[in-house]
Order: sequence, then C-alpha cells, then structure tokens
Amino acid sequence: MRPLLDEFHVTLITVSTDTVSEIKLGRKMHGLKGTMLADNKLKIINQFGLKNQNLNNFRIPFRPGLPIPTTLLIDDTGTVIWKDDTNQYSKRSDPERIKPILEKLLS
Repeated sequence: MRPLLDEFHVTLITVSTDTVSEIKLGRKMHGLKGTMLADNKLKIINQFGLKNQNLNNFRIPFRPGLPIPTTLLIDDTGTVIWKDDTNQYSKRSDPERIKPILEKLLS
C-alpha cells in the first residue's frame, strides 16, 4: 500500500483502539510507517461516527468498543472526499480498490 500512497502523495494517518505502547510494538513487528493515533477511549472514532454498533461484535477487555474498519480520503481543507467502510472487522481497503479512487480524485 505504501508505494501507492507515495505515488499520489497521500499521507497515511491511522486511528486505533490500541494503546500507545501496543502501537509502538506493532510498528516494530510489522515495519509500519505513518502517523498512528491511539484512541482507546474512542473519542476520534465517535467524532467520525465510526463506532461499530454491532451487538455481535467481539469484546476486548478494557476497551469501550471497536471501530468500523474505514478508509477516509480527506483533502487538504479537512473535507472527507471518499469513504470506504465494512462491517467485517478483518476486512480492510486494499490497493486494487483504492487506486482507481485516487486516480479519479487526485489526478
């Protein structure tokens, strides 16, 4: 995904219910780059309306819930210009899905 984001000069920011220490560990294990925000109280997630309200959602101890897996494309004025989300927690946007959107909106 990184080469695709770099091609279109897109800055990646992730928001996770993980703690700062969990994010640091994940960054080292997976070689992740970009800005990664810890939101274990769901403040940012709730502001975007992305809390998963599914009652069958699995629970994580000491966490108030989980977000809906979502990709937002936000322009330099802060406006959301594209949104991709799913109710399947393990499903994420992939480069094949995002590339045509980036070509259409940013070329």
